[in-house]
Amino acid sequence: MSGHARMDSPYSAPRTPSEGGVGDLNQRQAQILEAVRTNGAAAVSELAAQFDVTTQTIRRDLKVLEERGLLVKGFGGAFAAPGVARYTYSERHSTEIEIKRELVEALRPLLFNGATLFVGLGTTFHALHHVIADFPGVLIASPNLEVIYNCALHTDATVYVYGGYVRNKDTSILTLAGGVRQKFKFDLAIIGASAIDRDGAVLEFDPMEVELTREVLAQSRKVVLVAHEGKFDRKAPHLVTQVSDVDVLVTNGDPARHFDDAETLASVQLVQV
Repeated sequence: MSGHARMDSPYSAPRTPSEGGVGDLNQRQAQILEAVRTNGAAAVSELAAQFDVTTQTIRRDLKVLEERGLLVKGFGGAFAAPGVARYTYSERHSTEIEIKRELVEALRPLLFNGATLFVGLGTTFHALHHVIADFPGVLIASPNLEVIYNCALHTDATVYVYGGYVRNKDTSILTLAGGVRQKFKFDLAIIGASAIDRDGAVLEFDPMEVELTREVLAQSRKVVLVAHEGKFDRKAPHLVTQVSDVDVLVTNGDPARHFDDAETLASVQLVQV
């Protein structure tokens, strides 16, 4: 894990502490929070070296931040708090718009009339209704409010909302795994990712999102991972699955160059736009 808030990103600059309502933190605590929010996680040892203080001091700072619900302490480090979007909705919605439309359009050959679909979180799927409209009898289950709204309003699909709470300043519904949701057997689970590591790990920042997605993958006949090239070589703290375990990867560019093991994509159907 890295405690340095220097991750290259196509998004706008991270929010400042005052924007998150935490202006009464001391300077070091505010910078620690920013590091965790930027990278999704930070190690105690690296934070101690960065601020030239003891690990005990960092742990006390993390305790203060955790008590305020601003992050989650873990063994040897800290993670972004569950339910907090890594980037705001407006930041993500305005990024790579044309590429996202092309990625969604590339899903068309995988769809069929009467399919039961899970559609995951992320702004990539907000234009999916343009494709879904051409497939009668589709049932969509999703925690993505934008997908739910657009498909309900602009298609004849049956739309099921995964109930829960709405993530602050976002369009995602976050729910607990388990028996609180109606069970589906999905023909296709269409998911995104916050990051894809060089070892093929598909990663997310929010642990609650991970629980939901893992549950869905176990109920799906085919798993489709949709990720634009900017998601590769990034890091996030929570493992969802491995690229080698998905059935289809829809992306732009050449994903092979982003993996250390040439066999990562050996069993994966690759769709490039």
